[in-house]
Amino acid sequence: MSGGRFRTFAWVGAIALVAGLAAYLARPAGRTALDVRRSSFRTTPDGVAAFARGLERFGRPTAPRLTPLADADPVPGALVLLSPAVVPSPVEVRALLERVRRGGTLVYAPQLFPAISSALRITPLMDSLGLAFRVPRPGDLERPEWAAHSLTDGLPAPTAPRRALRRMTSRELGEDTRSVPPVQTLLTVGSNDGRRWTGAGLMPFGEGHVIVLSDAEPLSNGRVADDPLALVVMRAVLTHTTPADTIFFAEFHQGIRGYESTARRWAGFVLGSAQGRTLLQVLLAAFLALACAGLRFGAPTTAVAPPDRERRSPLEHVSALGDLYEKARARRTAALLLLAPLARGARRPPPRDVAEARGLIRELEARRGEQPALARIRRGLRADPVDLTMVAAGIDDHLGRRAES
Repeated sequence: MSGGRFRTFAWVGAIALVAGLAAYLARPAGRTALDVRRSSFRTTPDGVAAFARGLERFGRPTAPRLTPLADADPVPGALVLLSPAVVPSPVEVRALLERVRRGGTLVYAPQLFPAISSALRITPLMDSLGLAFRVPRPGDLERPEWAAHSLTDGLPAPTAPRRALRRMTSRELGEDTRSVPPVQTLLTVGSNDGRRWTGAGLMPFGEGHVIVLSDAEPLSNGRVADDPLALVVMRAVLTHTTPADTIFFAEFHQGIRGYESTARRWAGFVLGSAQGRTLLQVLLAAFLALACAGLRFGAPTTAVAPPDRERRSPLEHVSALGDLYEKARARRTAALLLLAPLARGARRPPPRDVAEARGLIRELEARRGEQPALARIRRGLRADPVDLTMVAAGIDDHLGRRAES
């Protein structure tokens, strides 16, 4: 491989390497710290794929729910709704709680939305359950303890959650006080001399149950193996479902609308994100710079058209070549070079001056007789300056007639 081609491919390889490294660092899976989704599809630390696989190992099949909870497929009997990025609407909440009331099971960890204008920072589902986030004060998240319950028997000491829940007051609930289900606390936090707050609880709701968590972090891939609260939730799900039940994970409310191939995800990243579009523009600029630098990606082809497909005379380029010689003021030299094919046909060396050229023409006339083509060549040589176009036309005509004879 020549040095030029090696340098070209070295540049291309360097650009591809830098682009691949930039894409890897900016890929969607590498930005989970800024895009946390409690999805059963995700195997990154923020996802809950390990928790879903754990349920399957204990005999509870799992599946993603890719549609809303209203105006779509029927609400499943067992649903996991963890820190939903898409807040369930009041219509969805009504359909979901109606299904739980008829014997369903819901695992719910509300999402903390600082942008919600309400000081309570509650969503329609939290309001229906009578729950609100406790605004943390010093000591509120200390001293985590298990409540006395069959689901917490024999477990190691709990880990303090990042946030806590509280019951909404009767003033906050207004006329809906009687519709709020009670909470059987499973995990509490708070100082010993103050009020305890809920880290996890079980809420009987009609014939069903709601397993509520203040934070979904204990069920994430990064914590599920070490946090005993994940085992409490696992026990609760196994207790309040049967092997015939399928546990659905609300992927629609994680912002996932369907299955996507790797190619489609990368296309969405490149075309649908600022990082991807920037990377694409840098790549295009780099290859444009290579093109402007004139670097070749291969040797010019030496192939010619087959003789039976040539549509132009082999001497048709002579006029253009003559223009170049004229600019160089070398018309006589060009004319002598043009006569080389005639000299080869006569088995003579190419003429070196005008006298030898005229001798060549006389010999050709002696062999084949006087011809208009040879006369035209003679007139072109006599012209001052030499008429290269006339000489070339005469040569082309003479060679053409000789080929026909």
